[in-house]
Amino acid sequence: MTVRLIAAIAFADLLTHVGEIYSAVNIGLPNGTPHCTAVSIFRSFSRTFYCFTNIAICFHLYRGLVLLKKSTWKYEVYTWIVTLAMVILFTSVYYSLGIFTGKLRKSACNPGADNKTMNRIYFLFVGIIDLITILVGIFTTIVGRQSLNKWINSYADNRNRRLDDQNKFKSDRKKMASRSFLYPLATCVTLPFEALLLILNSFGIMVLQISIPKTITVGLSGLLTGLAFAFDPASHKAFYSAYTQIREKMNGCKPFKDDMTNYADNIPLSEKNI
Repeated sequence: MTVRLIAAIAFADLLTHVGEIYSAVNIGLPNGTPHCTAVSIFRSFSRTFYCFTNIAICFHLYRGLVLLKKSTWKYEVYTWIVTLAMVILFTSVYYSLGIFTGKLRKSACNPGADNKTMNRIYFLFVGIIDLITILVGIFTTIVGRQSLNKWINSYADNRNRRLDDQNKFKSDRKKMASRSFLYPLATCVTLPFEALLLILNSFGIMVLQISIPKTITVGLSGLLTGLAFAFDPASHKAFYSAYTQIREKMNGCKPFKDDMTNYADNIPLSEKNI
């Protein structure tokens, strides 16, 4: 996982929390007012962004560990452009259903349309997206773990190491890669109750008891990402690498990759052509 991808997950979690807090702070706004509509749009946008960000992360893991493709800055930019476009598209569809301007079938500034059918379509849409996000995370984890040996062998073959170093290198890298699946698996905790509640609502079945675990699990998204980061050595390495590059750039040095030790030595830029 690169620093950029981890930052995207953290941003999605933050946006989700901000959306929920913003909605709670403005709970007293009259339905149908422009401010209430804006609150409703932002809340729906943040939840949709959370789902599609996790799907994008799964796609990155699948592409890297199963298809053995190396991530590049250009590829990541295209991925996030598509992700943002999908979020905007779905938010626009919800707007066309009258979800953000309704007054009758919702409490406070929550998304909800006056038309009963449009309301049910919205609940079904969001519930299915939640469910797809969960299934994509599970699928990526299963297939990715099955491809770990293939990935690590391909990764290690490109490095010149002694047999003992090679075995240790493979073991360390396999452990690092396997912990990357903690990020998509977090959706198995944060989204199931929300998906169940929304899908049941779409069929006119109201089970208010589900809203309690739903609220708790949605609130855990940031904590779970933090725990995944704490147990993911690849994240630590990525952040240390980014910090080293920034420090070396400020000091007028360039990183020199020592393949035997997997560390970087500093070489002054003035000596880079020697």
